[in-house]
Amino acid sequence: MSGTSDKIKGYANEAVGNIKQGVGKLLGSDRMQAEGVAQEIKGDAQKAVGEVKNKASDAYDSATSSSTADKAAGHANDAIGNVKQTVGRTVGSDRLEAEGLAQETKGEGQKISGNVKKSLGR
Repeated sequence: MSGTSDKIKGYANEAVGNIKQGVGKLLGSDRMQAEGVAQEIKGDAQKAVGEVKNKASDAYDSATSSSTADKAAGHANDAIGNVKQTVGRTVGSDRLEAEGLAQETKGEGQKISGNVKKSLGR
């Protein structure tokens, strides 16, 4: 399943969120600005979900790279994703935390892909 529709929804929510923030700032409405930030974060998360879906699909279709390279990249993305999540939680950035979750998920997919390729002898 392609993540394109998730990414499109994410870009739309991100754009609407940015507009709400600008209008809220113009009108002096803290509530509208906050709604805009929340919608932008929702859009970022939707884009991340779409990216993860696309990467999972790519990993499934991919048979050209070695299992070692996939597993190494997976461990790196997993570790970086964990750090981003922790930093995001610490500084109160939902966006950074969502990016970290997406990157960690990507890493898990890469590690699985590496294990599958290893079992197939690639």
